[in-house]
Amino acid sequence: MSRSVRTPVPAASPVDGPPAGPAGVPAGGRAGLASGCWVVDGPLDPGALRVRGAGGGQEVPLTVLGPGSVGTDREEWGELIREETAAAEAEPGPGRVLLAQLDEERSLLVVVTKDTLLPAAVMRWLLTDDASFPAVGTRPEGLSRAAAGPADGQSGAAGRGPSGLPAGGDRASGYAGTVRVPAGRAAARLRSAGVPMEASLAVALAVLLVRCGSAPGTGIVVASDTPVAVTPRVAESVSGTVALRAGGHALASGVPVHPGFHAALAVSPCGVSEPERVGAYTASAVRPPDAVAHHGLMVLLEDDRLRMDYDTGLHEEGAVTTFAARLLAVLEELLDDRPVYGIVAAGAAERAAVTEWSRGAEAAVPAVCLHTLVEEHAARTPDAPAVRCGETELTYGRLDEDANRVARLLRAAGVGPGGLVALLTERAAWSVTAMLGTLKAGAAYVPIEPTYPPERVRRILDDSGAVVLLAGQEPEYAVPVPVLAGGEAAGLPGTPLGSPVTPDDLAYVIYTSGSTGTPKGIGVHHRAIVASTAARAVAGPPPGRDLVLPPLCFDGAAGGMFWALTSGGAVVLPTEHEAHDPMALRNLLESAAVTHVHAVPSHYGIVLQVAGREALGRLSMVAVGGEPLGPEIVAEHLRLCPQAPLFNDYGPTECAVWATTHRCGPAEATGAGIPIGRPVPGYQAYVLDGGLRPVPPGVPGEIWLGGPGVARGYHGRAALTAERFLPDPYRPGGRLYRTGDRGLWGQDGRLRILGRVDHQVKVRGFRIELGEVEAAVRRHPAVTECAVLLRQEGPTEQLVAFVVLGSRATVPELQGNIAESVPEQMRPHHIAIVPRLPRTPGGKVDALALRTMSVPSHTDTTDARTGMVDNRFP
Repeated sequence: MSRSVRTPVPAASPVDGPPAGPAGVPAGGRAGLASGCWVVDGPLDPGALRVRGAGGGQEVPLTVLGPGSVGTDREEWGELIREETAAAEAEPGPGRVLLAQLDEERSLLVVVTKDTLLPAAVMRWLLTDDASFPAVGTRPEGLSRAAAGPADGQSGAAGRGPSGLPAGGDRASGYAGTVRVPAGRAAARLRSAGVPMEASLAVALAVLLVRCGSAPGTGIVVASDTPVAVTPRVAESVSGTVALRAGGHALASGVPVHPGFHAALAVSPCGVSEPERVGAYTASAVRPPDAVAHHGLMVLLEDDRLRMDYDTGLHEEGAVTTFAARLLAVLEELLDDRPVYGIVAAGAAERAAVTEWSRGAEAAVPAVCLHTLVEEHAARTPDAPAVRCGETELTYGRLDEDANRVARLLRAAGVGPGGLVALLTERAAWSVTAMLGTLKAGAAYVPIEPTYPPERVRRILDDSGAVVLLAGQEPEYAVPVPVLAGGEAAGLPGTPLGSPVTPDDLAYVIYTSGSTGTPKGIGVHHRAIVASTAARAVAGPPPGRDLVLPPLCFDGAAGGMFWALTSGGAVVLPTEHEAHDPMALRNLLESAAVTHVHAVPSHYGIVLQVAGREALGRLSMVAVGGEPLGPEIVAEHLRLCPQAPLFNDYGPTECAVWATTHRCGPAEATGAGIPIGRPVPGYQAYVLDGGLRPVPPGVPGEIWLGGPGVARGYHGRAALTAERFLPDPYRPGGRLYRTGDRGLWGQDGRLRILGRVDHQVKVRGFRIELGEVEAAVRRHPAVTECAVLLRQEGPTEQLVAFVVLGSRATVPELQGNIAESVPEQMRPHHIAIVPRLPRTPGGKVDALALRTMSVPSHTDTTDARTGMVDNRFP
């Protein structure tokens, strides 16, 4: 027999007194719900239950089940908890209470509460004679933001929760799955050492959460019947329910926690806890198996087994099993007295796998200079085609002779070994000749796009210290160095000049956007670019006729061009017209019998739209990189030219263009987040945390690159070089480059990029520091404040500048001023004049608000850049 009684109970804030063990763990995953289950010893009269509330209290349904209605099967008890939780979630009010009489002396008490009301406090109120409900406490300082949700805007309900576990779904289901792993060895070691399991697991869980990518403010809930030493950084012991910062700071004691806290640790043994005397009764907290999931993840002890209950709507069983193994691995390292900063949160098998994935195959790097490899082909096959652009075709013999003439021209102008030569790199065969001639003179070239604004050209010349500017024709503006026209070399001898240059000397210095508002030069030595081209030789078929689509000032062009020239292939350069006209480019593919294509994905995507099967039929390889590759491009490539492997390449200028690669297949044609693969031969790619420790698979970190392709550093910027280029802690004598890219290793052993750790963005493959764009906008005297970000505008991402003016100025005036100092790809697509910039409570510009802010129509009618038509190539 059962009856339902509706009685009021106050919807209280934090209550005094700790809850009783795991049954009192506050909700953390399902609508702010919490549940508790107790076996109450002593004759209990349901009608005598005193559930009186303070003034204005809300009513809570009380369900009473008579003797014999519920058995002693704990799975049945778990079903009761799930039913009560579902009912409480679906109806208003602060919760529900169920009393089931097991026999004359024992009853089962289930309490489900919402918001900030603790089940254990309600249980004690039900069973005692205290006439007053526990006083409502005040929230400790600093808790409000933590209780409002996961730190730093992270979500535990989608994507990747604070536990670092890959999400199995996008919302909490409230149903618990269970994983158990043996923990006998760790338990035995703890007992032998006399170390409390509670304190050790609390510390291990906190360390693991941080290692697994949780923000420092991620919440953990600890429920314990004994004092728990939280972490070595907290000089106090606490009892009861403790909200912890994953970094080790106690947040509060005895305070219920918002659903933003998805990790919980119940350090009392699973099952029945130590009995608690409550009034005239004895209450023993019980956690039935497979009960409702109030947290994304809960860790419990079962004798010598570690048990993890998880919300099946948030996590997958395999991921939870891996997490359990990692927790035990961390615990073992703590028992070995390993310093916390040195702990790697992965088991031996995972560590071995990550080590294998991080290193490319061993590869020998020829100890020669870049131009020497080209000279060898010129001597061997002088009549073989080397360069084609427009109507101009150069054989290897002609290319070598013309480059020797340029070297003599430079030497006569005072350029010697170690010098820098600036090149206006127009799309022309002459530009390739000038690059090789500079190298033959013992100098390094500094490529400059001819369309750059004069101010930017002058800044690059000043910063680089270039001795001369070599150009096809003299620029129309003044520059601070002598100008040499390429035609001046025509009458000079084409015999070799000879130079003492070595593989460790600079080959080129490429300038990219700088965060301080000034472009920065990246110095790449011969050994690095030779290593890059040598590694490419094992990646795919050797070049035949290699179409290089990026501008020659772009590092991606250097990689494709020199791979072809050092392998005996031919470089096919589109003219400016062909590069920007899809149909002209299609005709070039056919007339030049192109076999290889190097491009940024967006450019190659347009090629696929217009080329068709016939024009693409001769392709034997396509390599894309510089920006994210979309699945639609992979699908179209596989449809039109399945005979040609498509490689998704990754490698910044600081690593000579090429460091990892992934061959795309049908799987990449349907899913987002296409991998960048594994390191190429001779290279290393690490995903490290803030302490330079490798992170386990599936856990985000920063990508660091090593190997012979690592550049010398930033030209003339020793401090910045020391900050970004560090000794390799895993390969003595090696160096690592800190890319600033966030990434992770998938369980398939493939590297994936997640985004940036800084404010750098990419537009059509060009690296852009938002700070430099903002500095260009602020150069107008009317601008008082400015914020620039990359926003999704329709199908593309575009730069948008939000500007606050101190005096009158129009958008066209701002556009013209910006165009004087930065190249086309760095000019904002839209400029929005706003009265003020939104800011966070801390005073920083609120980027999230800017991303969702509508751009005023009067500033959004025209693309703010010039020289760019939507249906044209970059």
